[in-house]
Amino acid sequence: MAKDSRHHAHTVCRAVAKSRKKVRAAATSDLWQMSDNEVAATLLEATRLRAQAEALELRLAAEADRRHVGERAGATDTASWWGHQTRQNRPVAKSRMRLAESLDRHAPTSAALTEGAISV
Repeated sequence: MAKDSRHHAHTVCRAVAKSRKKVRAAATSDLWQMSDNEVAATLLEATRLRAQAEALELRLAAEADRRHVGERAGATDTASWWGHQTRQNRPVAKSRMRLAESLDRHAPTSAALTEGAISV
């Protein structure tokens, strides 16, 4: 029997796969059982979680661009490839790529996004 290849994947790969599975399960849970306070607090935490996920996404986009992932796949650039693969319109993908590249030059902003203290 072949081993599951995720056991040998990079930590980030495993974390994203596991997070998607857990978020998918939570997104289909019955929310009516939550108290008002739980709904309010969890809404804020989910917003912070989205910011943290976006921070990771943007770091990955910048790394993909440094590695010329888009060009190697036959696209004009990584932003175009990313936009096509994820069904983002091209101007949005280009804008997000510029943001991804700029976070390397703005460490405090990048750190705040990674903590979920600010949003995109």
